[in-house]
Amino acid sequence: MNSHRLKVSTQLILGFLIGLIITSESFSQGYTSPISWHHAVYETRVSALGQSTAALDNGTAYRLNPAIPLESGILYASSFLEPARNFESFIVPEGAKLYSPALGFSSGRFSYTAMFDYTTFTTSGNFNNETDEISSSLLRFNIGYQLKERFSLGLGYMYSSYKSPVRTIGGTEYGGDAKAWGINIGAFFKDQLETKYLQFNPEIGLSINNLSNGFNYENDYSEEENLPGQVRLGFGLDVLTNWSFLDRSLLGFGVYTGFCKYLARVVYDEENQKRIAPSGYKTLFTGWNSFERFNGSQMEEISLRQQISSSIGLELYFLETLYLRYGIVGGSDMWIRPQHSFGAELDLFYITFSVSHQEYHSSDQWLAQDSSIFYQAKIKIPVDGKSRDTLVKRLFK
Repeated sequence: MNSHRLKVSTQLILGFLIGLIITSESFSQGYTSPISWHHAVYETRVSALGQSTAALDNGTAYRLNPAIPLESGILYASSFLEPARNFESFIVPEGAKLYSPALGFSSGRFSYTAMFDYTTFTTSGNFNNETDEISSSLLRFNIGYQLKERFSLGLGYMYSSYKSPVRTIGGTEYGGDAKAWGINIGAFFKDQLETKYLQFNPEIGLSINNLSNGFNYENDYSEEENLPGQVRLGFGLDVLTNWSFLDRSLLGFGVYTGFCKYLARVVYDEENQKRIAPSGYKTLFTGWNSFERFNGSQMEEISLRQQISSSIGLELYFLETLYLRYGIVGGSDMWIRPQHSFGAELDLFYITFSVSHQEYHSSDQWLAQDSSIFYQAKIKIPVDGKSRDTLVKRLFK
């Protein structure tokens, strides 16, 4: 049994290293999704690690991979201490405010999470001087089930709504409210390999997100837009030293890499008329080929490799309490903006404070570089009647 686990763990580590090499060669790749507000996760750990979400352990990536388990007997609650700042581009010229509370709970083999993301911003009309108030909301509910000690599956439901004013241009109405629903599916595997001095925890995660038939607009003439359906594959490797202080590993680090394939895409027919390919269930099986796209001056062919974005996240932690993070996500197309990010976290178990800072780089489709900062607080409440062994408790024993 031990030799089999050693073999499986070695295969996972080798797969992770190969994925890391592939990732390092594909930072410039990106992909087009027709709408922006669902593609990113603003949770501070995820955003600081370059959106490498599918294989992040400890429940952090539950928003995108519903299979990632939570610690049993704990009620999790998190929210931003203040919304995003300085998030500006030509898409959101006057900035955006983001609110994202979440709850999570695990009992037995089941994990339950519920999240609500709300974004609001103002924008000036392109054809007049009016200012519009635009908002979008996203509700997710996920259930995860741990089949075995190291393997779990998950299923999630999401509902999205978008509110914007209707504009009449040339006698034709554009915009208006819209709504959509979709599902998320996930799988997660984690193993443990221990030597005399080090402990290795290889992880692999796979998730299919925002699988939907798209938005239903109140204005029938509006261009149909899809939820940006995604297939995400992630590899992670946590390494902890066996040297301990106050019964905690003195030093540890994690390396995470992720790959993302967007299912929705903007394409053109034989008459060069713009249309948006479905991002729903059919595209999950048919959207793995190359296609032609207009780049602003001419048609160009986008290969399958160019449709897959990639990311790397690095994490260094001390006493499993203080975390420092750095991440890179690649992309040159709309909605996958090339960026690097930094983050830090102080985890006192019952309460956690964290921050992430993202720098977005300019490209041929974006204006000058800008940045965003996110602050977040998390609370853990034991509901099983058991007291947890925390670092603060040991310091003041």
